Amino acid sequence: MFIARLLYMRAFNAFCVASLQISVFLATASQPIFAQIPQKQRLQQLDPVGPLLAPPPEQEFLSPSPLNDDGEILPQFTRYFLGTGDVIGIFVESPEGRYRLGTGDAITVIVQRFPDLSFQASINRQGNVIVPLAGTVSLQGLTLEQAQAKIRTVLNRFVVEPSVTLALVAQRPPLNFQAPVDIEGNIVIPRLGKISVKGLTLEEAQEKIRLGLERIQVDPVVTVSLLSPRPIQVNVAGEITRPGVYAVNPALPRILDVLRTAGGSTQTADLRQIQVRRKLIDGSVVSQNVDFYTPLLSGGSFPSLRLQDGDSIIIPRREVAMDDGYDRNVVSRSTLAQPVIRVRVLNYAAGGIITQNLPNGSNFIDALGSVSIARSDLKDIALVRFDPEQGRAVTQKLNAKKAFKGDSSQNVALQDNDVIVVGRNLIGKITNVLSNVTRPFIDVQSFVRFFEAFTF
Repeated sequence: MFIARLLYMRAFNAFCVASLQISVFLATASQPIFAQIPQKQRLQQLDPVGPLLAPPPEQEFLSPSPLNDDGEILPQFTRYFLGTGDVIGIFVESPEGRYRLGTGDAITVIVQRFPDLSFQASINRQGNVIVPLAGTVSLQGLTLEQAQAKIRTVLNRFVVEPSVTLALVAQRPPLNFQAPVDIEGNIVIPRLGKISVKGLTLEEAQEKIRLGLERIQVDPVVTVSLLSPRPIQVNVAGEITRPGVYAVNPALPRILDVLRTAGGSTQTADLRQIQVRRKLIDGSVVSQNVDFYTPLLSGGSFPSLRLQDGDSIIIPRREVAMDDGYDRNVVSRSTLAQPVIRVRVLNYAAGGIITQNLPNGSNFIDALGSVSIARSDLKDIALVRFDPEQGRAVTQKLNAKKAFKGDSSQNVALQDNDVIVVGRNLIGKITNVLSNVTRPFIDVQSFVRFFEAFTF
């Protein structure tokens, strides 16, 4: 009896342990393993409508600024945007692999035992051929084997189990043509019609043409190239010798060439912040600042920025109070600046006013070649300069003797339209007249006319 009870207790304990292990196993096996699934994906699984946690609105709709502050060229200035007057080349060929029928292909179809059903045909612009008895049948985009099977199926409705053999007798030529962009920004694609490419890059135009051609042929391989760029005119404003609108070589439209064509920058230009503005097709305007001063000092290459028709170049004015070590003399002696400046010398000994054309970057001593040193008072010389900020003449006394001895403070750099007055009496007379001028000078031209009309 005792032995039977002992065996019973052991069997019951083993059963309980086994039941507990099975329960644990089943519970573990039925539980999802979230550690292997990202939290966002788990939320989507729990909520089939969408994630419970949406991204913040400011991250969802944030758009980049059209300006960048790290000196890199914006993508709007590194791409060529198509416009009226451009001529592009378009080459279209069939994709690699099995040949697919399309408009312009010529086929021959032989029907065994039914010679009257045999025919030759060219696939028309709609991708169709006329099959005897069956009428219009579309073969557009089919391989030769598929077209043969389709014609056999169609004829099988009229004759019993026809034996059909189809062969390609004339393959359509690749589509290769030139397309000028018209005044509305459109090009004409054969068998397709007009497509607008205005404001598109070459890559974007290529993809748009490819998608259009897919309607009339299967998987066309399209290559678009710029054969002839449109004429380019840019507006130049600010601190430039001759502001205005200038034609630019479309093959190599560079800012450097435009600055030279417009006569170079003025003495007060700031070449560190040249601004190029471009109007995009959506009407927005993007702006890019380029630094020509740093490579001028270091001998490096100038920023590579391709100009386009309608661009504006603005040369800002250099603020003297914010000079930051700006070396005007280095700029003056470069090809970026106005090459020649005009300096006028007033001297009793010379008998009037003398106009000198000097290289930009010349100093005070360089303008004294017309002054009779023996007959002139070199200690009493004045430099009169037009100040556009105040609209008046500013006078600076200079000592030529000290300048000749190497005093750099007296050998100042000259600017365009400077006036040098020699002699104490003449300086006093001009100073007196200028002090009695009640109205400011309108511009530098009125300043120059004042001295040209001055009577001794």
